[in-house]
Amino acid sequence: MNGFLSRDRLIGLFCFAFAGYVWYEAGTFPTSDFDAVGPSLYPRFLATVIGLASLVIFLRPSKGASAKDKSPRWGAFLYVILVSAAYIALLMPLGFIPTTVLFLLAMVLYFEPSELKVRIRKAVVYAACFSVFLYLFFGKLLGVLLPAGILHGLLG
Repeated sequence: MNGFLSRDRLIGLFCFAFAGYVWYEAGTFPTSDFDAVGPSLYPRFLATVIGLASLVIFLRPSKGASAKDKSPRWGAFLYVILVSAAYIALLMPLGFIPTTVLFLLAMVLYFEPSELKVRIRKAVVYAACFSVFLYLFFGKLLGVLLPAGILHGLLG
């Protein structure tokens, strides 16, 4: 597609429409007298982020794609699907933090183009810090029940 509606712009439009749908549907969630924030806050926050990102994708100037960019990367797609399936399978037995660390390590090491030694160092730090941050944010601050798994005694 070489016109105004390139592939990126169509994806941007689709994501913007999806964000609008999520925003609308989040407003239909039943509220509770016990929760001051309500169940629609987080979905609407995500819809806002998706909507803004889709606007950036839509409004940025399109660049001519090379022949390499036009062919889909099926290997990377299959890798993401398989690693995500492994994440789902291991989440309950291992727990949130160890499984998320392994998932992030697998993703960063596969998609980071730098030297392996540098990738491993950066990936371990990133995966551990981000996994603990996510656990503290969702598990402790927001009260989301996350599987403790093998760290059951430590996370009490």
